Amino acid sequence: MADQRAGRGMDHETKQAGRVRLHPPAPTGFDPFDATPQELARHGLPRRPDAASEGELAALWEQKAARYRHFEHLQPVVLDPSPLPPAAPPALGPDPIDSAGYSLTSRHAPFTSLFLTWTVPDLQFDPDPFGINSLHIFAGLGFLDVHTQLTVTAAQTVTCSLWAQGIGTIGLAVRPGDVVSASLCLNANAAGTAAYFFSNETTARTMSFSVDTGFPPAITVDAGVTRDGVLRPGQSLARFGTVYFDEISAYDAAGHQSPLSGEAITMADGSTVLATPSALTDYAFKVVSAR
Repeated sequence: MADQRAGRGMDHETKQAGRVRLHPPAPTGFDPFDATPQELARHGLPRRPDAASEGELAALWEQKAARYRHFEHLQPVVLDPSPLPPAAPPALGPDPIDSAGYSLTSRHAPFTSLFLTWTVPDLQFDPDPFGINSLHIFAGLGFLDVHTQLTVTAAQTVTCSLWAQGIGTIGLAVRPGDVVSASLCLNANAAGTAAYFFSNETTARTMSFSVDTGFPPAITVDAGVTRDGVLRPGQSLARFGTVYFDEISAYDAAGHQSPLSGEAITMADGSTVLATPSALTDYAFKVVSAR
């Protein structure tokens, strides 16, 4: 598995550490529109969909390629490697005891990709016997998960990091107020090959990874906020105000599917509502703290 030195000395070749493939970032001046499929893959960038058979996805690819072509593409760095979890039964979606957001189960074929952006909130401490509150912003494509992990102490010290399933904590810095984008893709091959593309829209930096997960095809997509209350009973949820999710879209063999057409999940502790999701458009929603 990759470590803090991952990404260094990769000048012209893709390096591999365990299941994780670390790609040299696209150089300054790299034009994704002129790149061959091999060049895109070499830099860990999503393939360009066929405009004739995948019109919606191709249009989205072109939009994002135009947006990120002048960003700074960072060497992939893993700060805290994380092993893949053991095989488990298919997930049923986020649990309302610790999560709020939206979850959609496929009615057609497995989902192959999920795209979204979200804001990183500032946190306010809520009295807690552990002396610390936590909040995770999450997005999931089947068993693939990405999180913005936040904590706040009684001294109002906020920590913030990005984490990806099968990778660990990654070295793309984020902080409250930033807008973060993620692209998750999962191949239906036996290796369960996944590709992650992250962007801090505020600092104009990107980082990407690919990993052989062994995961089955994705039948659910979801996004929202969650807490660690199940793992740490009695822990309070940080006061987070509002988290906005934008440009959210999922794709299966039938084309675009809106995660907001799925189940809306309200986080509640017994009869006490903690956080509520609310759709804004077919491509955007917000989660509002009840505190």
